[in-house]
Amino acid sequence: MKKKIVALGLLLWLILSRLPVQAADPMGEEAVAQLAEEVGEEYMICPELLQAIAWKESRYCPDVESKGCIGLMQVAGRWHQERMQELGADNLKDARQNMIVAADYLQDLVETYGDPIMVLMVYNGDSRAEDYWEGRCGPSEYAEEILEYSALLEGQHGK
Repeated sequence: MKKKIVALGLLLWLILSRLPVQAADPMGEEAVAQLAEEVGEEYMICPELLQAIAWKESRYCPDVESKGCIGLMQVAGRWHQERMQELGADNLKDARQNMIVAADYLQDLVETYGDPIMVLMVYNGDSRAEDYWEGRCGPSEYAEEILEYSALLEGQHGK
């Protein structure tokens, strides 16, 4: 039991230590979990996965902008203009709109690739995604961290 607690603490530290410090007001964990539950149900995506991405990308801060990416899920608006128009999303700093655009994109990636690691590598814009897909390299740290944190959240939620 003690080893499990230490391992979970280490995992949480690893995840937190790799996140950029944000100067925005974060949403509460419960609010993000509720939003992820609603959007996840609509798009048939594990809500804990959405929540894990939101934590990794923005630390639950809907106002964050970094390298052309905006909001809770760090959506690159320049690449998703058509998707945003189709979804009626005009404000990527709105947490709901942001997560909907991200979930819609993730759903497309799941349909295209099926493999959760590949989906996360492409979502993150990892240049090694094709190499991973063709078996020339292993998964990215980003994908592994998201999946580990998602599993941790699923455990906390009794799944």
